[in-house]
Amino acid sequence: MPDFVIKARKKKEYEQFTCRIETDLLDKIRTIVAENNLPSVNEFINECLKFSIDHLSIMEETDQD
Repeated sequence: MPDFVIKARKKKEYEQFTCRIETDLLDKIRTIVAENNLPSVNEFINECLKFSIDHLSIMEETDQD
């Protein structure tokens, strides 16, 4: 019988934060996570936020009244 081995994982610093997500958006997120065998909804949302921030461009508002 093989030994039960627990591998140390690199720990990340997290802070619990509550926010509201639209129901239909959360359903899509859960579907994507399940269909792609991703580690968790939390990890997926974190990666999406990092990608969005890295590719963020601010559009300047123009006042054209």
